[in-house]
Amino acid sequence: MNFLPIRKLTIGELFVSIAGGIMLFLLPNDAKNQINDLSLAYSYVFIFSLVISVALIFTIKKYESLGMAMMTNSIITVANFFIYIINGILTKGKDFWAVITEYQLVSMFILWVVPFFLAVSIRLMRNGLADTSDSRMRFSHFLLFAIRSLMMIYILVIVFRNLLPYRPHMSEERNFDMRLFGMIGDCLNGTNENGMIYLLWNGLILAPLSFSLMILNPKMKLWHLTIICFSTGVTFEIIQFALNTGIVCSDDVFLYMFGGAVGFLLKRLIDLIRSAITSGQDKCMLSFSYTLKSDNARQKIDLKEE
Repeated sequence: MNFLPIRKLTIGELFVSIAGGIMLFLLPNDAKNQINDLSLAYSYVFIFSLVISVALIFTIKKYESLGMAMMTNSIITVANFFIYIINGILTKGKDFWAVITEYQLVSMFILWVVPFFLAVSIRLMRNGLADTSDSRMRFSHFLLFAIRSLMMIYILVIVFRNLLPYRPHMSEERNFDMRLFGMIGDCLNGTNENGMIYLLWNGLILAPLSFSLMILNPKMKLWHLTIICFSTGVTFEIIQFALNTGIVCSDDVFLYMFGGAVGFLLKRLIDLIRSAITSGQDKCMLSFSYTLKSDNARQKIDLKEE
């Protein structure tokens, strides 16, 4: 396997990409200031993030430009959140606790998903003469940016939305629900009024992790991810128990493993679509390797001729 060499954007392309990332970062606040309806605000963020992403990739014509914009957005988002924490501590003292709102969470999701799947869609359709070694290498470099960008946002969300959604109350009584599939049953039959939110959140929270791990190591099996997601889920529950920041629930672990399977299947689905388009020449598009069977075949022919 050949791993991508570092390819740099020109100074001008770099500045344009960073400017695009700053524009992405500003979109949620701009939407919130202009629109009161949340669904319309989400639509605003989606549409303009798509416009910015399309403008970047078709103006500069390099996947890395989109990756750099994503990285810029993530870096500023994380930095801004910690500035918000410091400011809150200085102004409110012990009464302050950092919170990621639902609007911020959904906006973060949109601002990563839109440019990522735009680049993936373009790459999926590249075939024949348009599918050059340079374009494959640049897409691999984009993936490197995209995964780093995702992990910065993902860790922030895991810590402040999943593990520490509110101030720890370690001296108070812990809440347990050890019924096997009891919580899931309550959600499905309508007993739990926030059931769908619970199922979606816990059922998808580890999908980004498994998706990223599959890109980092395409040979990873489903049972490997199952063990990783089970261990991660148990760790989450232990932390919540220790800090008393949530209900310790056995069903959470099963939902975490389900999320791991979702990430695994999404990655495999994209690779299968790419394989079908290229007649089996490119079976692992989402990886940091940028060689294909056809490339290897050409190399062997060249060696024989020599």
